[in-house]
Amino acid sequence: MGMAANLVDENWKLLREKLPAGWRAAAKRKRAIRRKAGPLAKPEVLLRMVLGHAASNNSFGETAVHAKQAGLAAVSKVALFKRERNCGDWLEWIANAMLRETMSELPEQALRLRLIDATCASKPGSKGTDFRLHVCVDLPDRRFSQAGLTDRRGGETFARFRASPGDVMVGDRGYASARGIGHVALEGAYSLVRTNASSLPLFAADGGRIDPLALARSLAPGEMMEVDADVRPRGQEPVLGRLCLLALPEDEARKAQRRTARQKSRKQRRPGVRALESAKYVFIFTTVPRHLMSTAQVFAVYRLRWQVELAFKTLKTVLRYGDLPNRCADTGRTWLLAKLVCALLLDSLIVDREAAHFP
Repeated sequence: MGMAANLVDENWKLLREKLPAGWRAAAKRKRAIRRKAGPLAKPEVLLRMVLGHAASNNSFGETAVHAKQAGLAAVSKVALFKRERNCGDWLEWIANAMLRETMSELPEQALRLRLIDATCASKPGSKGTDFRLHVCVDLPDRRFSQAGLTDRRGGETFARFRASPGDVMVGDRGYASARGIGHVALEGAYSLVRTNASSLPLFAADGGRIDPLALARSLAPGEMMEVDADVRPRGQEPVLGRLCLLALPEDEARKAQRRTARQKSRKQRRPGVRALESAKYVFIFTTVPRHLMSTAQVFAVYRLRWQVELAFKTLKTVLRYGDLPNRCADTGRTWLLAKLVCALLLDSLIVDREAAHFP
């Protein structure tokens, strides 16, 4: 037991070095610690127990037993439950501080690809979404550089994320809104977002509406084209860009149409003629200038979105992100943020190991 406890302590010291400066003081400032006495009044003990609870997926009782066996603290499962409910703001501060450090470490490039997406989590017994984690994953490092946790009402939008000149914010159809694209433009960055034939209003230079599907009908399977287009956020100047269109090869087009029909069927709907026809094409709106990214490169960049899906798969399989321990909103938020901190710590350790092998 003594040897095992020593190993645990050594591993914790390694992780502690990865935490941002000021994390102890933030525990009191963010009201995670409200008492001056007791083992859970110490920021280090409390953080070890909260992260251990999230990383192990154990119950509160099992976490309390393991903490006592390791000589960390002797607390009841009820005490741990009550204290963990107050840790959400503290963990969010730690995660944001770590993400800011990650962004400062990323190399400067002419174009920085930033993949934007969200994943959902539900309470036990829930039939819908209760929490949504919004993340930005940077390429080629595939590191989380921004993240935020909201309840089910927090929709997907580029406006949740900071952007800098040279950033290319890449999103799927959920991010195809004039408001989000306008936010990225005001930050001096670029958007690259997939849309469908109707969801994002696009305009030609003469002010007329563009019908993407009408343009796409002229394409042969496998052919691509682009046209100048702009979006018009409310209260903002038009954002100039281009609409890139790709006609899928015939076999891929049939698969896409079947997929669209299945999705509609799950919602007990029948797909419309326009929806089925649109499934044969890929529509992407981007503000990246032509001299920086060709039409073919626009589609190639969008295909890199599988990298963010891989990051989510790691969260869900390795850390079992989304397996909420109970129906309490406070502990659910703490649980998910603790798993995010664990993921960031793991990410940092992997980067260090790669640097040691490839200096």
